[in-house]
Amino acid sequence: MVLRPPVEPMLAQARDTVPAPGALPGRLVFQPKSDGYRALLFTAPVRLQSRRSSLTQAPFPELVHAAAGLPEGLVLDGELVVWTGEGMSFEALQRRAAAGHRSAPRLAEELPAT
Repeated sequence: MVLRPPVEPMLAQARDTVPAPGALPGRLVFQPKSDGYRALLFTAPVRLQSRRSSLTQAPFPELVHAAAGLPEGLVLDGELVVWTGEGMSFEALQRRAAAGHRSAPRLAEELPAT
């Protein structure tokens, strides 16, 4: 089966408490919330989908280029972030997401997305 966009991602659910050891089967793994956008990346052809199902690859040419060599049919689900000297910058990510075709390559150099 090959997944093609749009795909509805599973969303995290906030909890007031952490489950006690052994409360759930398997091992519990926790991840801090990144200050970014949820995104799905599809290969062959490369497509970047937002959480709300919009295709958003145009503002992020460096991610499209990096994904070009990945195996066909791969889907990556993760958080799209922009790192600055102070850490993750949601403001910089918003600037990148709003970039037009003309400014996207320049911003990809200045504020690369991960």
